[in-house]
Amino acid sequence: MNMDAMPKLDVTGAICPRCGIGTLAPALVNETLRVGVNAVEVTTEANVCNYCAEHWFDPPAQAAIDAAIRRLRDGDTEHLTHRGEVYRAS
Repeated sequence: MNMDAMPKLDVTGAICPRCGIGTLAPALVNETLRVGVNAVEVTTEANVCNYCAEHWFDPPAQAAIDAAIRRLRDGDTEHLTHRGEVYRAS
């Protein structure tokens, strides 16, 4: 199934399934994901709870995240922007 071709899900105003208190609304989020020792940041639209801030991605947003992970994992960084370094405290 091609997730890019699936329609966006309009869940605006739905009760949050996580907290049961807030409602969902579309918002832009920055999702940072580790891929081995590297990380990729994707800005995409998500359905975000106005109470607990939990967020869910619809199929097109999830497809964009999956594509960025796949590119980084496969070493295809031509379309990715290098934005710095990450350091771990010892």
